[in-house]
Order: sequence, then structure tokens, then C-alpha cells
Amino acid sequence: MLQAKYGLLALLALGVGLARAQAGIDVAMVVFLRGGVSRVTAQGPQPMQSFVKLKHGDLLALQRDARLQVVYFEGGRQETWQGGGRLEVTKVESRAYGLPPPEAKVLPAVMVRQIARTPALDSQGRAGMMRLRSVPTAEDIARVESTYKRLRMEADRDDLNPELYLLSGLFEMRELDRVEQVLGDLQRARPGSQEVGLLVALYQKALKNAREAKGN
Repeated sequence: MLQAKYGLLALLALGVGLARAQAGIDVAMVVFLRGGVSRVTAQGPQPMQSFVKLKHGDLLALQRDARLQVVYFEGGRQETWQGGGRLEVTKVESRAYGLPPPEAKVLPAVMVRQIARTPALDSQGRAGMMRLRSVPTAEDIARVESTYKRLRMEADRDDLNPELYLLSGLFEMRELDRVEQVLGDLQRARPGSQEVGLLVALYQKALKNAREAKGN
């Protein structure tokens, strides 16, 4: 009886530990946002913006004017939600409360893997460092550029997912000057774009951190 009791307690502790570990993992990222969207927390609602990563168990509140696009890293599901209601983030898709069904599609795996490596802002608004690859070869860089061109041709004009792939790939390979060039091209091609402005600000912080780390 005593052994069974301890066994049950051990299983419960393991389950709690796994749940906490799962809750701390980034499972998705917001790639487009319009209108009022906030993350529901014990401290109150926290306004959301594009390129914020989401964790398993996050609860989002959407106002009636909201339009939200989320990409899940496992499985590559992209969801586009509109209207007011709530979303719970799970491992591979969102669970909706009071919202109509989303537009959904599956993105290419090569794109999603790289989008998942986009630098993330921490709670102080700083771009966190990502693990950089060893020194890339010319073939590695050419492969990323070639894949980007193909993804760009297949995507809608307003879709920034191909650029998210390219920037993340170049940054991971330490091609910092090329990252700056891509950011400049984006600003010239899409002046006034809210998403481009946020993406440029995110990578400018990441570039600053990377160069400071390189100099130390």
C-alpha cells in the first residue's frame, strides 16, 4: 500500500514537471496582427504585437476588430483568425472560444523550421541571442538565398513569411551585413508597413546584441 502511494505521488510529480517544461517551450509565433489582441495573465492583459512567440497554454483575448495570424512550429499549421473571442495555444493548433473557424493551411517545413529560430524579445524588450551556426560555406548561404527566392515566388505579395525565413537563416549563419541589407530592402519596398517596422526593430536589437557579443 505504501509503495503504491509513493508510486502515485511520483507519477503526479512527474506529470507536473512535464507540464511545467511543456509550458515553458515556444510552440508558435504571431506573424500578423491587427486590432486588439492581448495575452491573458494573472497580472492582467498584456497587449500583443507581431513576431511575439507563444507558449503552450497561453490564452489570448481577441477584440471584435482583431485579425490574428499564428504559425505553429510543430506541423507548420498557419491559422488566420478574425473577430472577438479567446484562443488557447496548444502544441500544434489553437483552441477557440467564441470565434468562427480560422483560415488554415500548412506551410513548407523548411520555412517553419527557420521561422521558429527568429530572435525573440524578452520581458525587457531585448532581442534574445540565438545559437549561431558554425562558419557557413558559400554553398550554405546560396542554398538559403535560393530557397528564399522560391518561397517568395510561391507566396502572396503581402506575406512576410519568406522574409522571416531569409532573415533568420542569414542571422543564424552570422551574415549580419546581409541581414542589414535585407532589412533596408524591406523598408524601401514596404514603406509604412507596421509589420516591417516591428521586424526591423527586432533584428536591429538582435544585430546589436550579436555584434556586442562578438566584440567581447
